[in-house]
Amino acid sequence: MTSINNCWLGFELNILRRLKFTSIAIPFAGRASLDWYLKFWGKEVYSNDLCLSSSSVARAYVENCGETLSEAEIDLLLDEIYVPSNEMRNRALTRYWSEIDAVWFDNLRERIDLLESPYARALAISHGLQTGEYARSFNRETLKLRQPLSTVFRHQCERQRRIIDNGRRNRSSNLEAADFVRGLSAEAMFVRFPGPGGLASWNRSSAEWREVWVRRDPGEWDRLVANQHGKLGDHVHSKGRYLDLVANFLSQAGAFPTWVISHTEDGFVSIGELATQIQQLRRIDAIYHKDFSEVVGGGNTYLLVVC
Repeated sequence: MTSINNCWLGFELNILRRLKFTSIAIPFAGRASLDWYLKFWGKEVYSNDLCLSSSSVARAYVENCGETLSEAEIDLLLDEIYVPSNEMRNRALTRYWSEIDAVWFDNLRERIDLLESPYARALAISHGLQTGEYARSFNRETLKLRQPLSTVFRHQCERQRRIIDNGRRNRSSNLEAADFVRGLSAEAMFVRFPGPGGLASWNRSSAEWREVWVRRDPGEWDRLVANQHGKLGDHVHSKGRYLDLVANFLSQAGAFPTWVISHTEDGFVSIGELATQIQQLRRIDAIYHKDFSEVVGGGNTYLLVVC
């Protein structure tokens, strides 16, 4: 089955490759896949995401210019990792895994902080997140097919994305999107806005467990959701309110000569309504369109180039 995320990525990269810029800001990075490709193409990438799990991945592969985990560091992380401590540091992990798997992830997260390099820690977090997704992909019927988590973690280390030094000053950050764009200088900004469901709607996906594991505080997710009130990432019911939030954010991003805005129609805001709002701030230079309606989870996707 084709992944809609891969379809989006290919479409967005195809358009971005046609544009002239050497530096780009990405305030809502997500999994930072697009960021990594842009770095591979020699662009200076400023990657940001409010979720610490996402910004950690960007630090591992976008900001990092050459460090990787050594065998000794991997051994340190995994040695007797299933042995429980006197008390789990993060009991909330049992919401997402069995008791024994929760111990594994709890121990891994504790040991990651023992690594000296921030890039080694970011890589270990990235591999831990991938291992967590692997563990959560099984059900009772398929559980017998699952490999040991330590084996999976080692495989993730072996198969990681290529770590590139493109000679640029690439950076990752973990800020509110509006705080990130204010005062930042880059030739372009790429943005894919959060949907109207906001962070709260991500509880049904993988975002919550990722943040609870990385932050090691089960209350941080609820605080993160609550802090989005009145910002992009809040749960909004009104189309007008959502468009106002978009306009407010873009008004703070005026320093970027070019905006590239990705939008997939989901029945809430149409491309025409979004374009009308944007045109009140700047001229739309071009609109590119791709129909992903035949892909599971897909729809009409547009890329707006705004100058």
